[in-house]
Amino acid sequence: MKLSVDWKGLRWETVKGVANNDFTRVVTLIPIAGYLILFNDEIAGMASFDALAGVSEAEKSPFLMNGLTKLRLMFFGSLFVLCSFLIYRLFRPDVLEAAKNDLEFSELVRQRYSVHELAQIEERVHSESWVERTEAFWTVLGQQRSKKPVVSGYRPDVRAQMFSKHGDYIGFLVREWWEGMMYTYRPARISSMVFGVAGYAMLAFPTLDIAQAVLRHLFSA
Repeated sequence: MKLSVDWKGLRWETVKGVANNDFTRVVTLIPIAGYLILFNDEIAGMASFDALAGVSEAEKSPFLMNGLTKLRLMFFGSLFVLCSFLIYRLFRPDVLEAAKNDLEFSELVRQRYSVHELAQIEERVHSESWVERTEAFWTVLGQQRSKKPVVSGYRPDVRAQMFSKHGDYIGFLVREWWEGMMYTYRPARISSMVFGVAGYAMLAFPTLDIAQAVLRHLFSA
């Protein structure tokens, strides 16, 4: 059996770190105000940033980019980050909001999931369309695990006995399912990551330009 594993940078849990964080929620507000700034000639013309770098109008600008270019990069960068956030929110698996990794999800299942919900997960993982992701679940003592239902048929009133008898199996089963959910909607994962990385890069260039100008002024003074 050959497991199908994508590069970790394209899995949903990694995409979440780029597309859905505290900084993202702040940045996504910029396009609303940025639209008014970018397309207002008077405001855009005043954004030279020379005062911040401590230079007068008569001196040569220490910046590598002019003020309008920096505003455009900030506007479109925040717009890209907003696109990344929206794609993530539309296509991300719900389980990622409940648990940040497979071990945390496994513990959550032990505490809250019903036998019926576990049976549904098992049926999905054992289906012909499922793509195997974790060796820990599919390989038992060097042999491939058979797709024989274990959870199905148990009543809710014997849930404790089921976990006592098949606790390891259930733990590996739900971790396999969680891993599988991290590979859903591959085009959306790639799009969200590309928009996010490109957006942060656009936001970083103006910041780095301002930082180098200010540092040059401080050390030359």
